[in-house]
Amino acid sequence: MTATLRRATPRDIDAVCVLLHTYMNPDFPPERWRRLFAPNWCGQNPDIGLVVEDNNEIVGFHGHVCSSRPLGLKREKFVNFSSWYLKKEYRGQGLGRAMLEMATSDPDATYVVCSLSPKRVDFFKRLGMDVLDTERLVWRNDDKPYENLEIFTDPSEIARLASPPDALALEHHAGLAVTPVLVSTRCCLCLLLLSVARKGDGTQYYDVLYRSNPALFTERAADIARALLPDGDCVLAADRRFVEDGGPEAEVEPLPSPRFYKSSRVLPPDIDLAYSEIVLLGLKLD
Repeated sequence: MTATLRRATPRDIDAVCVLLHTYMNPDFPPERWRRLFAPNWCGQNPDIGLVVEDNNEIVGFHGHVCSSRPLGLKREKFVNFSSWYLKKEYRGQGLGRAMLEMATSDPDATYVVCSLSPKRVDFFKRLGMDVLDTERLVWRNDDKPYENLEIFTDPSEIARLASPPDALALEHHAGLAVTPVLVSTRCCLCLLLLSVARKGDGTQYYDVLYRSNPALFTERAADIARALLPDGDCVLAADRRFVEDGGPEAEVEPLPSPRFYKSSRVLPPDIDLAYSEIVLLGLKLD
């Protein structure tokens, strides 16, 4: 075997989708895998990942979902690792390490891993990626009274009221597996992009993938849960870095596996989960 590693190009997409369907997850048809390569927020010539090729056959893939977004006065490049597969007969040759080293070689990019098998945690640490979060905070609707807080869930109403950056984030995720919510007080707005799914014991999780106003979300998370959550076993959930203090009135849950990142430019509170395979493939957030 003479496998080589290179950057993926658009002409590889069909073969990559067949590889991922056949070997990584046959429950996802190739059409579903194709969603990784056409997000609404991609610019020209996006980095879509790496392929391992042997005799003109693609035998491995390391997927990237890229976005370039304003953060403060600068634009930052984010790369979410979407999928990682190498055919069994090519493992144990250092190709996996080489893929990850090449995948994280841009010093100006911020790399994010939303969902990771616990078996790979030590491997990612050895290759220089840092733990992004190990816990989430959850709030329930305890029916306590609240004031000065209004929730908007209609996308057209949100687009009308939202700030330009929030309206752009809403536009980027139109038609994807995201529930948008605009939180309004008398003086502030906060856009939330949520992943809503039942997990484990049947609890309905409203997972925060993105929040635009950290201070407002931190201060009012418990009231947002009261205003947003329906009756029944439901929680509003957010990774710990999404709040600016200990999370008033929150319960703490360990994540099934840590989230990871690598960045020399962006701090953890500014790293979201919305521009990722979670929304493109319609996955549950671990």
